[in-house]
Amino acid sequence: MIVSHDSRYSVEVLRPPGVLAIVALAAPVFAQSECAGCHPDQSARHAQTRHANALRVAASTAFARALPDRPIGEARGGFLLSYRNAGKSISVSAEREGETARAEIAWVFGAGDQGETPVARAGNRWIEHRISYYKKAGRFDLTLGHKPGPSHSAEAAVGIEQPHATIRACFGCHATVDEKIELIEPGVRCQRCHPGAAAHARNRSTAVGNPARLTAREQVELCSECHRMTPPGAADDPLNIRFQPLRLVKSRCYESGRLGCTMCHPAHQDAVRANATFYRDRCVSCHAKPHRDGDCAACHMPKSSPAPYLTFTDHLIRVP
Repeated sequence: MIVSHDSRYSVEVLRPPGVLAIVALAAPVFAQSECAGCHPDQSARHAQTRHANALRVAASTAFARALPDRPIGEARGGFLLSYRNAGKSISVSAEREGETARAEIAWVFGAGDQGETPVARAGNRWIEHRISYYKKAGRFDLTLGHKPGPSHSAEAAVGIEQPHATIRACFGCHATVDEKIELIEPGVRCQRCHPGAAAHARNRSTAVGNPARLTAREQVELCSECHRMTPPGAADDPLNIRFQPLRLVKSRCYESGRLGCTMCHPAHQDAVRANATFYRDRCVSCHAKPHRDGDCAACHMPKSSPAPYLTFTDHLIRVP
């Protein structure tokens, strides 16, 4: 990985050969700091959100801090995975009976609220690492979608190689990219949801996109660019509960044309947790006479755990 200095932004730029130029964490950078001059409150609040921390340098994550001194072993005599801190990155090797494969973990996807999944590089290959860290459980385990049991090779024990287009899409949703996908600011930042924010910060007469001006349905379509409107696999896969727009558009509330994402999730802050009154007040804004007081979402948007260590709120709003 070639390290260079980009004088335009005063940050180190990590340039994986032939793939992407990725801006290292050196906050504040790029449009985020420029936006803060005129929008300090929004910028400060957003900087603390899970969105803003959806991609981080490996060494700064709970995954790195929780790594044990001993190797992590696959089940039933599989490969042993050993990790070594290499500055901003983490070196990982898979070994068994003389067979070895190595890769470098530079980035970790996920803000750590539920899980953190590393992405590694070996030569020109991008690899979704086989092991993720699940914060609430406080343990390492298989990354979602990886098959249990011993791997058939050392390379497979390190993880699943991702096509170039797939890894671009992954970074595109967990980071902020420019039009040419040549620069990435880690995390979902201003210009990801406000197209033209960087240009607007330099020239106030330049128009900037604002999701607040979108209709409810347009908001859902915007958010679905990352949170997904179309399932990646079978339509009846229980894991589809992860994709809020996919579930929401099947709801009668959505059919009304009034329910957009920011109606329940105010911009520039995390989704409110463990506050039944907050969401009930949103429901009452349309449903003037609820049948009883209490937690509307608990009954009409129940939580589900379709995979170990992971819990999601089902956005298919319905009568149980």
